[in-house]
Amino acid sequence: MKVPEGWSHVQIQDPQLLGIDARQMSPDMYVALSQREWMTKLDASGSTQPTSALAPDSQQPNGFLQVRQLLPEEAKTISTDSLRNLLVSVDDAQAAQDAAIKQDPIGARLHPAFLLLADETVKKADGVHGVHLIYQLSTSAGLAEIDQTSLLDQNQTVLYQLVITCTALCYAQNSPAVDKVLSSFTIKPTSTS
Repeated sequence: MKVPEGWSHVQIQDPQLLGIDARQMSPDMYVALSQREWMTKLDASGSTQPTSALAPDSQQPNGFLQVRQLLPEEAKTISTDSLRNLLVSVDDAQAAQDAAIKQDPIGARLHPAFLLLADETVKKADGVHGVHLIYQLSTSAGLAEIDQTSLLDQNQTVLYQLVITCTALCYAQNSPAVDKVLSSFTIKPTSTS
């Protein structure tokens, strides 16, 4: 993967409990995860502080690249559909937005809590497969835009994830740089057996 000039990329040593990990992680699973995860923080501000892998209300694009050997419990239950909800429960957020529109059709559309902008199935070489999502969430700083690619190897035992985020305005202003990162994201599984 290539990052634009001026962006930093810093390896994060401790597991970041994001999304589904934070909802379902026991202490034993946390220890196991620390031995199975490789994560790099990406930051257009150039910051080299690996304090947080994700700041959706940032005025500069940021995010992370993760490669993680799934825990046996995860590998048994993960599916392409569940990849949609790894970071944010997209299905629940969409259902809540749909309910809000039924109650207040104009207000909920003018001030959405959630907007799903893209939901694509991804198929790559060597059986790598998954989803690419782009969505906006309401935060205290306004709308944040999240670009999430979540992929599994052919055997569904390794998770590859690239997430880029910032405010919706920031994302629009920096879309060429974000597109450069996304288009350079390639997967080379170590084994396809």
